[in-house]
Amino acid sequence: MFSESNSPAGGYPRLAALAVTTAVLAGCAMQADLREIQQDQRAVRALLADQQVAVEGLRRRVEIISTEKTEVGKRRTATPPEVTRQLADLEARVAALEQGRTAAQPGLEPAPPEGGVTQDVPPAPAPPRVQSPREIALAKEDAAAQGARVDGDYREGLGLVRQGQCGQAAPKLKDFVRKNPKSDFADNALYWIGACYYGQHDYSRAIVELNDLVLKYPKGDRVPAALLTMADAFADSGDKTDARLLLQKLMSQYPQAEEAGQARQKLQSIGE
Repeated sequence: MFSESNSPAGGYPRLAALAVTTAVLAGCAMQADLREIQQDQRAVRALLADQQVAVEGLRRRVEIISTEKTEVGKRRTATPPEVTRQLADLEARVAALEQGRTAAQPGLEPAPPEGGVTQDVPPAPAPPRVQSPREIALAKEDAAAQGARVDGDYREGLGLVRQGQCGQAAPKLKDFVRKNPKSDFADNALYWIGACYYGQHDYSRAIVELNDLVLKYPKGDRVPAALLTMADAFADSGDKTDARLLLQKLMSQYPQAEEAGQARQKLQSIGE
């Protein structure tokens, strides 16, 4: 006796069900694969979109950098109006200096002005030479000696003093004093010997010669000047104590002399 499961009619439904199940499973697998493929595609598209955004960002950055470089180049090449004006002024001054330098060089003539017309400019007058107090005093001494009976030793001695030849002037003037001890110019002669040495910064000899004048002609009109010059010699040599003593003596004994005012100023400068 045969069972239903072994009969051919009973086996067909099972096979059909198995086929259907297999087909269903195959369809499910295909759908899963399809979904997975679609997910992969979406991921790829998202990646491509991100890359596109990055590329666009880089492109915009390149454009910005290019624009900035162009603007910087324009700023570097552009010259502000103030700088342009300053450069023009500088070029004008340089041109003026160059024109003056060319005019000062022998054999070269300055460039003619615009229009080709050259104007003659008269040279500026030289400033008058300012005489020193020593030169003024010597000139007065010469003028005073012109109308007086003074021998040649005195005149020659003054000329040597003017030239700064103290070593040669001293014997001439001392000879004059020896031969004319009562002359009105005797104390003058001794004064100019001391003043000459002082002018050469030979302070020791200046003090000796001027002191000789004070001792020999204490009432002479050159004593105030001799005391003032002696005080200067002491001060310049570093002996301010003796300088102050001489200035005080000058102010005390000769208050009306012109040198007394100078002594007062010098006394204040070196300290009383």
